[in-house]
Amino acid sequence: MLHRRDLSSRCGTFQRALSCRPRRHHVRSVRPPRTGLVIGLQLYFPNVREVVRGIGLISETTADPNSGFWAELSDDKRSADGITALLARHRELGDRGCSRFHTRLRATIRNGEGRTSDGHITNISRSGAFVKLDSLPPAGSVIDLEFTIPVARARETALAYVIHVAENRGVGVQFIGGSDEFRSRLDEYVARLAG
Repeated sequence: MLHRRDLSSRCGTFQRALSCRPRRHHVRSVRPPRTGLVIGLQLYFPNVREVVRGIGLISETTADPNSGFWAELSDDKRSADGITALLARHRELGDRGCSRFHTRLRATIRNGEGRTSDGHITNISRSGAFVKLDSLPPAGSVIDLEFTIPVARARETALAYVIHVAENRGVGVQFIGGSDEFRSRLDEYVARLAG
């Protein structure tokens, strides 16, 4: 029996798909769903107001360093074509589809073993951030990133994937997990930075 579940906020992000084939997409995720599960997908992109939704079947899961899952899109041609078109357009623009903005927000990262390191977010976008730190986690690791979004005035925690490490400077991270409320507050803050 196949189960359907919406994984847009629990499990991963579709903003930077690792790989794309027509109707089959890889989604980076800390806790991939099991193979055979039917899920609802939601795709968010900058400068696109509507959320593209689709239904996919989890055909395969992947492990570190690119932990996630492959989703085969349903035969709903409109949704599948919409997702494929947005991903293709995103790839043409390069890997950075979201504008970055300079900021200075205190941040704490926590790795899988529970060790913490304090630093500052020096730039941020809807999809990720650069965090200046003394103790750098390795590329490909998943961390908890805690910081305060000024529009919320409350401490936020989001799962983040370490995309790259800049020795003696910090790490570039992609947000891969966070509540819908976190996404809304982040969007509001980034919109304010954009002026």
